Amino acid sequence: MASLEPRLNIWIESDGQVVLSGWRIALLEAIAETGSITSAAARMDAPYRVAWQKIRQMEQGLGVQLVQTKIGGPDGGGSSLTPSAKEYIRCYHHISDGLDEWVVRRFAEVLPSLPSNSSDVQK
Repeated sequence: MASLEPRLNIWIESDGQVVLSGWRIALLEAIAETGSITSAAARMDAPYRVAWQKIRQMEQGLGVQLVQTKIGGPDGGGSSLTPSAKEYIRCYHHISDGLDEWVVRRFAEVLPSLPSNSSDVQK
């Protein structure tokens, strides 16, 4: 039997639209670390436009501002997270942390009951 591995992807929706996901949380964390949407998008290997679009979708769906931007000047521009964004990141991790390990354990419990006889395979 081929090596089977479970995968888990969690996202949170509002009115049927994704507002939080692992990718979106990683984007917010990258903004916090780099201080820039442009740098965060590059880190996520995404176009700036896509990153900005996801931020706007999250903000609209959640009804709160997540990213504050500062236009250039003597000190240059930049972006930072609002306290709301930091709280959503914290809550998302609280929900998702440990779930991958739980899914692997649960899958291992269920796996022995799955058919493994190669003669069951259609030829």
